[in-house]
Amino acid sequence: MNSAKIWVTMTAILSVLLVTKVVPPCVLAASRAEGMTKEPHNLGTGWRETPPIRVVMKSTADWGRIMFDDEAGNNTNGIRFKYILSCGWLKGNDSDDEITIGKGTWIDVLYNVTVKKTGDIVAFNKQRNDFNHTEMYADIVFETDTRLVTGYFWLMLAGQGTTTFQLINLEEQYTIWQETLSGTDHTSHVKRYIMLDSFFRKWEISPTSIAFLALIVILVMVLLGPVIPERRGIPRNRMRRQDVSGGVLS
Repeated sequence: MNSAKIWVTMTAILSVLLVTKVVPPCVLAASRAEGMTKEPHNLGTGWRETPPIRVVMKSTADWGRIMFDDEAGNNTNGIRFKYILSCGWLKGNDSDDEITIGKGTWIDVLYNVTVKKTGDIVAFNKQRNDFNHTEMYADIVFETDTRLVTGYFWLMLAGQGTTTFQLINLEEQYTIWQETLSGTDHTSHVKRYIMLDSFFRKWEISPTSIAFLALIVILVMVLLGPVIPERRGIPRNRMRRQDVSGGVLS
């Protein structure tokens, strides 16, 4: 009886160790982050759930981050996490490379100025001076603020290496947005704006966006009105005249 209990206990311990060994660290981090993001601030009015979006970072830098939030973590930027589905490495990672997802605070030194940002972040860290090419992903369901036409996010770059950031709509299989940036020997935080409708189907445009674009067209026409030359009538001195034979010349 005792030997049976010992065997069951050992089997349970081995099973736990096996699961811990097989499950990637980023999935465990995502599970913890999911608990924090299932009930975001100001839940309810004005926010619309997106299809699953894949966040991709292809990089030769030793770390990189993308933050979908304002600087204080209050989601006034129009984009926020709702559910974290999965994450992992597509290629090139070592055993000590890490992925972190969720609400977090990051402190960086930008040109000798210390800055602090808190928000919904997808980050990778390959440890210091690891410049091997890697590709990572995180599949996330976002929410966008329906009261806004555009939102923004932050790209956080290491001092060296080149990073390609991508947002892919997994449901429709198209790239929402993409940009490639290279380090300039300093850590940098770059703000990027995006049309919030682009998180949804390509052909789906909200009435708010249509009104916004129409307003831009009208404004451009008003501003360019004085520049466009007016078409004047034909001067009287260009009236028909007769030639010597009595014919009419135009």
